Amino acid sequence: MDKRLELLQRLLDANGGKVNGKFLIAVIVVALIVVVGFLAFRLILVDMILSLRDAR
Repeated sequence: MDKRLELLQRLLDANGGKVNGKFLIAVIVVALIVVVGFLAFRLILVDMILSLRDAR
């Protein structure tokens, strides 16, 4: 945990304490892609399990 905080502090110091707008947008987009991918995976998994249960 401390290493992550140190890395974040280095990034902020290198940028003068300002977060670049493009960097922030890129982080948000990547986070949204991960969340949507996880939800799609869960839906596919639940659908597969239900179809296997119905097949019996």
